[in-house]
Amino acid sequence: MKLIRDPVHGYIELDDKLVSVVSDPYFQRLRYITQTGLAYLVYPGMTHSRFEHSLGAMFLASEFLRYIRRNSEVDFISEDYISLVSAVALLHDVGHMPFSHTYENALETYSKIYGKVEGYSGRKTHVELGIKLIEEEMSSALEKAFGNTFSDPVGFIKRVLRESPRNKEERLATLVISNFIDADRGDYLLRDSYHAGVEYGIYDVERLKRFLVFVDGKLAVFKKAKPIVEHFLLARMYMYQNVYFHSVVGMYNAILAQGMAKLFASGKLEPIPDVKDYVNYVDFRVLNLLKDQEPFGEGVIYRRGWKRVKVDLNEDCANQIRGKVEDLTKASEGLIILHEFRDVPYKERENEAFYVYDGELHELSKVSQIARSISDIKKAVIVYHSSYESAVSPIVKEVVECLRTKA
Repeated sequence: MKLIRDPVHGYIELDDKLVSVVSDPYFQRLRYITQTGLAYLVYPGMTHSRFEHSLGAMFLASEFLRYIRRNSEVDFISEDYISLVSAVALLHDVGHMPFSHTYENALETYSKIYGKVEGYSGRKTHVELGIKLIEEEMSSALEKAFGNTFSDPVGFIKRVLRESPRNKEERLATLVISNFIDADRGDYLLRDSYHAGVEYGIYDVERLKRFLVFVDGKLAVFKKAKPIVEHFLLARMYMYQNVYFHSVVGMYNAILAQGMAKLFASGKLEPIPDVKDYVNYVDFRVLNLLKDQEPFGEGVIYRRGWKRVKVDLNEDCANQIRGKVEDLTKASEGLIILHEFRDVPYKERENEAFYVYDGELHELSKVSQIARSISDIKKAVIVYHSSYESAVSPIVKEVVECLRTKA
């Protein structure tokens, strides 16, 4: 066992089986991929990486499972099982490209102009790229670590990452790693709050994990912990409203996405690289290339040359001007951008819900007014290079009028 000192969770214990995975160059690459894109241009402390988040998600996954084992009538949560699920949590972001989700935005931008990129799967692109990496480059180490205990550890990891479980063991692992309340979100809320210097994402993780229970294939909390779940959902909503969806954060990530799309088009950066080249796909490579891709480089490196319309558009106004701005984006070759934000903090669907348990299972929305009242977060911001201020002026007038009449 190795001990890792972490500013969020204290000491993180790294199972001996996972030391070789963490030491792998493909995992070490995550040290050089920022967790939150260019959020550090607004919140200077947010230079933390996917590497430390992955360790934190691994830690919380193991903690959640140990308390679920204590609280639930299940017989399969062994220490070996906890180690395997911890490996899934550790690897859940291993396929992320430079600047994390902003790279996926760049692929979307490029696809709209030049046609869909082979290997692009929307917001799940990093999941599929990670699975490909695990299959081609990391499977031997995983088989060596878990093959004596599990018949198909790599298959288990792939199915959990794709959220397509075949049995109760894979079902629980999927819920612990990808759910409305899970180890992934549980870590990034605390970690991103810490590095941003805000308290919006702070929730009582120590109480939450102690009241988790697995019943009839559902992940739930005991009734007495319902307020902590509500706090978690509110914390996530506040982080999106105030940090992730900060208009200036969105502005610079939009500029970066356009700049990377230009790099794809020029052939300077392969949109979806060969797996063996993943190790070279890190943030500073993109920044180095962008230095010569003006005026995008001066925007994301020096915060110069770009502006935004200093009003946030609601959904109705964004719909009204979207076509006009997209035409301007094409005419200006990416120097006028409509950047849209959208998140769904909590929305139950068939077989997708979090539960409260009091001897019976209840969907959270049935017993929580707060869960029922949380709505989708939608807004947009117009970003432009300062040389195009006159071209944007008519759009600004239309936006102001729209907001006035639809307030």
